[in-house]
Amino acid sequence: MTRNFIRIAVEKRVAIQAKLARRPMSTVPGPLGSFRIFLLRVSALCLTVFLGLSTAHAQDLRSALGEQSLPDYRVLPVSVLSPKIRETDRAEPTPVLTPDVLTPFLGSPLLMDEVSGTLIGRVITGPEGNVLLGQFSPFLAQDLPLSENGLYTVFREGDTLTHPVSGEYLATMAHVVGVAKLETPGAIAALTMIRSTEEAVPGDHLIAHKAPARNAYLYPAAAELPFDAYVVSTFGIAIGVGGYSLVAISVGSQDGIRPGHLLSTRYPEQNILLTSKVVSPARSADNCRMTDAKEAVYVRMLSCDERLPSQRELLGRSAELLRLPEGHAGELMVIRVFDRVSYALVQSAERAVQVGDRVVSPDT
Repeated sequence: MTRNFIRIAVEKRVAIQAKLARRPMSTVPGPLGSFRIFLLRVSALCLTVFLGLSTAHAQDLRSALGEQSLPDYRVLPVSVLSPKIRETDRAEPTPVLTPDVLTPFLGSPLLMDEVSGTLIGRVITGPEGNVLLGQFSPFLAQDLPLSENGLYTVFREGDTLTHPVSGEYLATMAHVVGVAKLETPGAIAALTMIRSTEEAVPGDHLIAHKAPARNAYLYPAAAELPFDAYVVSTFGIAIGVGGYSLVAISVGSQDGIRPGHLLSTRYPEQNILLTSKVVSPARSADNCRMTDAKEAVYVRMLSCDERLPSQRELLGRSAELLRLPEGHAGELMVIRVFDRVSYALVQSAERAVQVGDRVVSPDT
């Protein structure tokens, strides 16, 4: 079928050439003849491209019409794609936490062990003797270490972290209060607090501020804990923390933990006291509107250190003691690791993550 189209096109082209050849040599083909020749060439080109002629067929056509009649066109292969699932190899897994989330937690010391053995400056006072130094407050300091960017992290010694079960000492936290900028160097240097989360006071420490990595990514990997760990700090928030909050856990690098590890938290079993009480109806002069007595149930959550009532006390108070099972609290991703403790970011929380919550492997 393709060769028939070629043959027809060639025959038409030869017929036009023969007709033109019978004219006098001085006669120039008119616009109609030129246009017909042009249409013939365009038709041959369309047949070559759209009917899928091979390169050999196109060469036959060029030889029939003359080398100068048809440009050198080639038919490109056509790939037809349909909707389906395609698998591709990725060099690295997709990061879960991006730099904008990680940056606030990577540039500041979190443990006093990080600054042990290094030169540490000390806040003296404000220029007018003021002792509460908030954002944009000028102050004086001494014994400043060298800082390449002129910035200093202001911090103080924080809480002591201990294991909630064994009571073993784990580490001492460094409580960061802000970042200061050097204005006037010297033995007694002048600085300005440019960022602060709370007021600095005389006696707070200063170290050179290190800018975090610009392209810091964390890639997820399930952690396998050989034993249970616990949440040991929620940074002073007693009622617990939710999503994208920082917590400290009782495992570190010596336990095989590394940044990017995924962990789950589980809240412990809890005791609740149910107390029943009969509520008498309100008196009314209208006997038609008398209401029946109702029984009200009061629920109280017992703390871990609270004494449980005895069976006799429960009977005398029309109360019932129930023990709620352990449950899932949230998901964590480790962002910084030390020898015996690690800092993790709460990625999701079904309830507030609190100190004492158990930390386990994700598949537990």
